[in-house]
Amino acid sequence: MAIAFYLLHNKTPKVSHICPLNNENIVTLGDSIANGFGVNEKDSFAIQIPQSLGKNPIKLGIDGETTNGLLARIDNELNKINSIAMIIISIGGNDFLRKLPEDSTKRNLDAIISKAKKHTNCIVIISVPSGILGGLTGGISSIYNEVAKKYNILVESRSMPKILKDISLKLDQIHPNKEGHNLITNNVLDLVNKHK
Repeated sequence: MAIAFYLLHNKTPKVSHICPLNNENIVTLGDSIANGFGVNEKDSFAIQIPQSLGKNPIKLGIDGETTNGLLARIDNELNKINSIAMIIISIGGNDFLRKLPEDSTKRNLDAIISKAKKHTNCIVIISVPSGILGGLTGGISSIYNEVAKKYNILVESRSMPKILKDISLKLDQIHPNKEGHNLITNNVLDLVNKHK
């Protein structure tokens, strides 16, 4: 009886084996962090992660991108690509910096994930804090976990809070340097390898 109650009420997403990585391309979408702002191309996580997994990298980040901008272009970007093994998304930071309404950011993120799920079940969101306080305390915005739970996808929540608090991991107030990108790479690989 206790087991049945636990199974009925346990809301943890069932994310095991959602990243078999059977296809060839790993696509990274989003903002300047996804675009590898300020670091050499080969050092960005968008290139390092696919190469570490023996896959082809496709980097589609745009500096200054918001969830609204990514939502407007995601169909056009993904419909041009076949054989997608994984999609990595880094988005939301510019929404928070510009103080855009969080409910709008969440709706956009929900729609982005819904569209990405048509191409692969293996989706990783790199989450960020929702403001200065979150950056100082190391917490991420709750919208990432809420959307991830709904769509049964992965959230990488360790990297950006650490980068934002550690000057040795960033180029400026926001952007990761080479060491920061290495951290993101290692954390995403660790997460994905647990769910192959």
